[in-house]
Amino acid sequence: MRLLVSLGMMIALGGAAAASETRLSEGVSLAQGSFNTGGGMTVAAELRRTSTGGTALCGVWAESESQAAYTAGEARRVLDHASVSVGGRRIAQDLGFLPKIAPRLDYAGAPARCRLVDLPWRAGLVPEVFLPRRVIQPGNRDTGNNLVRFDPTGAGAMADALDLVPLVRRHIGLVPLSPAARVVEGRYSSGGGLRLAAEIVSVNGRAALCGVWSDLPGQVPQTEPLGRAVLREAVVTLGGRALSVDPGALRRVSARGDYTGAAANCLDTGLRWMPALGHVQSGIALPNIVVHRNTTPRGAQVIRFAPRG
Repeated sequence: MRLLVSLGMMIALGGAAAASETRLSEGVSLAQGSFNTGGGMTVAAELRRTSTGGTALCGVWAESESQAAYTAGEARRVLDHASVSVGGRRIAQDLGFLPKIAPRLDYAGAPARCRLVDLPWRAGLVPEVFLPRRVIQPGNRDTGNNLVRFDPTGAGAMADALDLVPLVRRHIGLVPLSPAARVVEGRYSSGGGLRLAAEIVSVNGRAALCGVWSDLPGQVPQTEPLGRAVLREAVVTLGGRALSVDPGALRRVSARGDYTGAAANCLDTGLRWMPALGHVQSGIALPNIVVHRNTTPRGAQVIRFAPRG
């Protein structure tokens, strides 16, 4: 029987951390799947050398934060029937031992769990994770009589069921952006990017961040669903002070050159509005980060996002 790598079984990398402390490396391999009703899952895995010269399979999994009620729990069932192969040889079946974590852009550094596999260690081993296709349930009134399917394609855990800003984030309402709105943009190293237009104004006596954002053309499938996740990493400042606000909750609109008049939603910054704030300089710093990393038998792919201008 295959065993989980215990506290006594050390992974021989960088001083050999115990299983509870194992972090995935930059050589992580991804497998992603999506429900046809929206949402999906991602498995991140790699093979590591043990201190005894054997091989351990290490990894994590994540599912979308938002998906249909009738797919709840189905991602874990998919995981239970997943398998891993190396060079066409199956080395693992049932990945239910992997820990679940929140979706993330880059799984390098994610806290993983490991299991010994029957495979002699050699440098350059790359696991291929296979997620099975599944019919979740027959069509019914809740699904418009359509079948609910899971397929090993798409954006995985970064895909949401609905591209809607939660109602709790939209309570202030919509306002037209003024010509003074700050516009920033960034680009993916694989092509395309995103643009954000926002300003801090008085709404109902509160200082609010009002804005919209757009995907820019030229993106590859790996980056198309990442806009909100990238914006969550942005930092909004007022007078040099970082504000507790999430630009990822702003509305997405079609790309345009001039955002004046665009219908923006507004997010409470936690500050009471004072006229003096209208003269304080605001700033928006987009992140410089890896947004996609995947290693396959054909090589490694790394996609970065970086501010422009």
